[in-house]
Amino acid sequence: MLAALQSAEMPSLDRSLAAEFDDDDVVAAYVHRPDYPEALIAHLLELMPVRGRVLDLGCGPGKLSRALAPHTDEVIGVDPSAAMLDLAGKLDAGKHQNVRWVHGRAEDLQLEAPIHLVVAGASIHWIDPAALFPKLARWLAPKASVAIVGGDEPASAPWIEPYRATIRGWVERMGGRWDDDGYRARISAHEPWLDIQGRDVLLHEVRQRIDDLIETEHSRATWARRRMGALAEPFDADLRAALAPWAEDGMVTYSVETRLMWGSPRAEVRAVA
Repeated sequence: MLAALQSAEMPSLDRSLAAEFDDDDVVAAYVHRPDYPEALIAHLLELMPVRGRVLDLGCGPGKLSRALAPHTDEVIGVDPSAAMLDLAGKLDAGKHQNVRWVHGRAEDLQLEAPIHLVVAGASIHWIDPAALFPKLARWLAPKASVAIVGGDEPASAPWIEPYRATIRGWVERMGGRWDDDGYRARISAHEPWLDIQGRDVLLHEVRQRIDDLIETEHSRATWARRRMGALAEPFDADLRAALAPWAEDGMVTYSVETRLMWGSPRAEVRAVA
């Protein structure tokens, strides 16, 4: 099993997309993404054998790091984007002295054990599991978990179908394919490395200005304004038109499905780590 995992290639990833997270415009747009619900933070804390050290992989502006910090001894937030870490520090404003921001790729990280929880919020598909999971197996304390978090986009609303149709149309206009096989392979590439112990979906409601919701799209690598160029303005106009019939005072309401999966590195990985 381990040999098969090690020989498997990481699904192809356009590294130029990842580079967009160093774009100041993408970073500025990221703050408009909804926060994770308090129920998620409570669930993550329940996964810790002790309230010790947390490793936040691809921490971005530190949404999870800052939320977990008041309840734990130390949080290590790592991200390859210096611009994201700069924003994380500004948002934290020195409030949590137990958070350490580390600039670099998760695959290159060197740490000392033990780690009592590993979290990855909307980031695991950017990381090579073959380089990551053997390290996690060495660092994790007994009974500690790896928690994979996803879902900070609209999941249900009266306007969700026209909104998604607009996004799908623009994916094709930009030369892509909606939900292609390569994307689906990347977002699940970590699963064979993990003994999955549980899954959960947490629902929460968000009320947001239309323009701020559109900004959340520009925080995603696909829709970075630098990448879109002159197409960014008509993209915004199409999204605004899809949302306008349901707006009240320029605001829309939607539900977010935050998805949580947790487990530990497979026994085969732990045996050779």
